[in-house]
Amino acid sequence: MAESARPAAPEPIGIAGYVSPYPYLDLLQEKMEERLARKVPIKGRFCGFCYARLRDTDAACGFCGSAVAAHGTVEEIPQEVLRLYKAKQRTEALWVHSGAFFGLIIAAALFLVLVLWGPGLLGHPAVGFAVLIGGGYVLAQLFGTFIGAQIGYRKGARRRDRDWARWLAARGDS
Repeated sequence: MAESARPAAPEPIGIAGYVSPYPYLDLLQEKMEERLARKVPIKGRFCGFCYARLRDTDAACGFCGSAVAAHGTVEEIPQEVLRLYKAKQRTEALWVHSGAFFGLIIAAALFLVLVLWGPGLLGHPAVGFAVLIGGGYVLAQLFGTFIGAQIGYRKGARRRDRDWARWLAARGDS
């Protein structure tokens, strides 16, 4: 029996369909968010190119791959660099929270429709509350976590990458 040949599903490209021209920025995002939240010390030994934290024995950056001798080190991450990571974090959060809130509004509207105009058993307040609670959770997850997070990541990463390109141009790197 011959199996029908199915075309292979396309491989996902990047995160949320976006490929950063600066892949080390995605790797550094979590580390920079820790720094922004003051979970790690402000001072230290950082890569002079991408500002990743380095150990005393590192001769090359583990994130961007540049040699320490080529770009040197700095003691502190510049505030402008931290701001571009913060902007990505805020953009993502805005989309996730807005999407979740939109899902909750839809669930509340469904609740009102069922309670005010629902026929028979559908008009019972218990059914309305079940739709409000269960539907609110599901719709908040759908619009916030799944849809909003994808859009927020792409928009935030593009903005972060655009700001990083400006930062590189301003300091004379390409």
